[in-house]
Amino acid sequence: MSDTVELQIARRSLLRGALSAALLESAKPSAIDTSTEWRNDAANIPFINELNTAGESLPFSREYDGVEDHCPFRIRWRTGPNLPVSWKGGATAAIGGRILIAGGLWMPERKNLVYSYEIKTGAYEPAPPVPYETAYTQGVADADRLVLIGGRSAGRNVSELRRNASGKWSWHALTSLPPEEGKGRWLAGTGLVPGRWLFLVAGHPTGTPSEQRDLPALPNWRMRLGRSNPRWEPMAAYPAGSRALVTTAVVKGKLYAFGGSNPDRAATPRLRALMTKYELPIPEGGVPVYRDAFSYDADADRWTAIRKVPFPLLGGAGVVIDDRFILLMGTSETKTYRAGKSMGKCSGLWTGYGDVVLCYDTRRDVYSKVGLMPYGVATCPWIKVGNELFGFGGEPYHWYNKNTETVLQIGTIEKRI
Repeated sequence: MSDTVELQIARRSLLRGALSAALLESAKPSAIDTSTEWRNDAANIPFINELNTAGESLPFSREYDGVEDHCPFRIRWRTGPNLPVSWKGGATAAIGGRILIAGGLWMPERKNLVYSYEIKTGAYEPAPPVPYETAYTQGVADADRLVLIGGRSAGRNVSELRRNASGKWSWHALTSLPPEEGKGRWLAGTGLVPGRWLFLVAGHPTGTPSEQRDLPALPNWRMRLGRSNPRWEPMAAYPAGSRALVTTAVVKGKLYAFGGSNPDRAATPRLRALMTKYELPIPEGGVPVYRDAFSYDADADRWTAIRKVPFPLLGGAGVVIDDRFILLMGTSETKTYRAGKSMGKCSGLWTGYGDVVLCYDTRRDVYSKVGLMPYGVATCPWIKVGNELFGFGGEPYHWYNKNTETVLQIGTIEKRI
């Protein structure tokens, strides 16, 4: 028997042992149990942490080519206090020990809400609502403000939330998107280079469901910051053409964009008709999901293809570490399961989307696998504060609260040697 085979057997044994330990641990009561009617956090959190530990010994390259087996980071997970209302989409900002949560779709009543989350105490407080309906609005943030750009129901509106000298939060209108934007867009990618650039790329025009793209792709826009009267201007077309649910992040002044989805004009209607007729799932919901990835240089106004993502990716979020690495926080159309319940189009266990966290090294143009997040939720705007990640709500596959979540996932980032 070769050393390679012996090593494989040892790894499998380790994985089985870790899973058994996790299941035993999950049966113990949790000191802080944030479980809900449909979600069993007390069982899922120890399970996912043990599963990730076991998975560190498995080479990522056994599944995909062109990836690294050693990831520079690991994440230890826990849950925080549940959101007051289930939520998905929108944007977050970390300002003065608080995280602002705005621009998403609050369910099931679809209210236009904004919350402030105090990191030390875990308390949620209402913040001033956006002065117009937002629902699935994309946005970006820096150390002083949260900026919302357009959205499914916000049209061409752009606004920022700031806190004045007395500590009061208030919204201020910024330059609207150009008339060519029409009724606006949603499921788009954004980016911010502090003091220099604001970007809006890809996305889906308002007016039809995300699974349909009868309308042509909207232009990409950028705004030069640091001017007395900044205006939106066109930027180079996105190389992949019409695309929504791309994952974006900014590193060293460059905008990076990964994956996304777009219906195929011929195949998608037929696939979705079959899904309706037979009440059975169709791969990718009938809407193709892509692996391609690009970087954008604003000074040259040019997109450049980078290494493709190992597997199709959509609807996730990009989190930057050390102005070099980008954590790709899910997701994919792969269904994932946790302890809990489902209803509607699912049955049995809590059901979500892709839960794999990848790490992209912008310097070396290579991906590695960090591990799994506790819950595979899409359209969740993750944010990093210090060495911790916060992901509020998101869209699961299950149908409780009209496929929205109340969960707060918190991950502590650890560097691996």
